[in-house]
Amino acid sequence: MNPKECLDKSVYILTEYYNNRTEPFFAHMAEKAVWHGPAIGQYLVGLEQIREAWSREENPLTFTIGDLKAEYLQTSTKSCEVMMMFVVTTHYPNGDDISLLQRIQFSWGETDYTDENKRRKRISQIYMTHISNPVEQHSADFIYPLHYNEVYNKAEKPPQEPRISFRGENKAYYSVAVSTIIWIQTTPDQCCLIHTRDKALKTRTKMKDIEKQTEGYLIRVHSGYIVNPLDVVSVWRFKVSLSDGTVIPIPEKKYTAVKKKLLEYKALASV
Repeated sequence: MNPKECLDKSVYILTEYYNNRTEPFFAHMAEKAVWHGPAIGQYLVGLEQIREAWSREENPLTFTIGDLKAEYLQTSTKSCEVMMMFVVTTHYPNGDDISLLQRIQFSWGETDYTDENKRRKRISQIYMTHISNPVEQHSADFIYPLHYNEVYNKAEKPPQEPRISFRGENKAYYSVAVSTIIWIQTTPDQCCLIHTRDKALKTRTKMKDIEKQTEGYLIRVHSGYIVNPLDVVSVWRFKVSLSDGTVIPIPEKKYTAVKKKLLEYKALASV
C-alpha cells in the first residue's frame, strides 16, 4: 500500500465531497465499509446502505472548506489511517453561514479482486469513515473541556480570503491564508520556507508556483524572497524591513521598481 497515494486520494475525495460531488467518495469505499457521522445515531454499515441513505436526502446546501491539514499513519503494509482537519462553512438558502471545526478520518485497507481478464489485483479502499467536531481548547483546560461553553458557544465565519495550498516537508497538506504569511524564502535544497505569523512551514513547492498562487497579494522582491507588502515596515536603499524584524535584500537593478510596487500596494490597501 502506498500511504502517500491514500493521502492524496483522501484530500481529493474530501474536496469533491464538499463541492457536492459524492461519487469519488462512494467509488473508493469497500463493500463492507462503515460510516460514523458526527451526530448521535449516525452509524451506517455497508456501501449499499450508505448510498441509499444519501439518495434519500436532497441537499440544497453549499460548502466552503479552509485551513485544511491532512496527515497519514501507515499501520501495516496493507492499511493506512488518514486524518483531515479543517474548517467547513455551510451556506444555507436563507443566507446564513455556519462554520465548524471538522475532523474526518479515513481507514484505508487493501482489497483483492479479479478483473475481467481474470487477473488478480489489489486496490486501496476506505473501510471506515469517522467524522467528529473538535472542541477548541481553553487555556485552563488540559484534557477535559471544562470551559466548553466559554469557547464554543457559537459558530463564527472564517474570513473568505485567498489561500495557498502546498505539501509540507512532513507530508502534511496545508491550506494557508495568504494574509497570515509575512515572507517566503528559498532554501539551499531548493525548498521554500513559508514564514507565517506563528510558525515557519517548509514545503517542496517551487517558488515560482507559490508566486503564481499569491499573485496580486504578495510581491517577489528578490529571486529568493517573496514578501507580504502589508508587513513592510520600511524600505531603504536595497533592503526592506518586515514586521517580524526580518531584513531582506533587494537587488540594486530592481530596487526602484520593487520600491514603487510596494508603496503602490500599501497605498491601495489603505483606501
